Amino acid sequence: MLPEVVLLAAGRSSRMGEPKGLWAIGGKPWLEHQLDAIEALGAEAVLVLGFDRQRYLQALPELEDRASVVINPTPEHGPFSSMQCGLRVSGSPAFVLPVDVPVPVPDVWRALHEALTARFDAAVPVHEGAGGHPVLLSGALVTHVLGLHAESRLDHVLRDWDPPRIARIPVLDRRVRLNLNAPEDWGKLAAGT
Repeated sequence: MLPEVVLLAAGRSSRMGEPKGLWAIGGKPWLEHQLDAIEALGAEAVLVLGFDRQRYLQALPELEDRASVVINPTPEHGPFSSMQCGLRVSGSPAFVLPVDVPVPVPDVWRALHEALTARFDAAVPVHEGAGGHPVLLSGALVTHVLGLHAESRLDHVLRDWDPPRIARIPVLDRRVRLNLNAPEDWGKLAAGT
């Protein structure tokens, strides 16, 4: 079984004008697609909500049946603070995935999971030379992250960690690099481009 997935959906979604997880793709909210894909992997989700928590909970009343819902009381501190909230309740190791990054194919998850051995503290998927998500953090790195300032950045933590202890796993799935921030990005996703 795969480690839990900390799914980050606590941001403002200011470029979208509405919560990213509620954006309709194929007739249902994006968050449902994400949770469906995580469940199909055989993993459990820890969903972190923040600014739009009431909208999510009202629009998707079954959320608490499908994921462990955690509320970030200070989402204004940014995504790192939301990740910390999720990691406080997840098991470890744990995957971290922003809601605006599509769930990649199962092979990506398996490759990351297999890479996280006693030799590595994190596994990062790499597509065309650039890192993406989900990122898998070991227990040691989860503990380190929880002790950092809430406005830190995961990419900086990984950069500053002992580089030989970060597994960078080449993958073919370009979705690990997608970042769906604006309506046109979602239009391309819906069109399959």
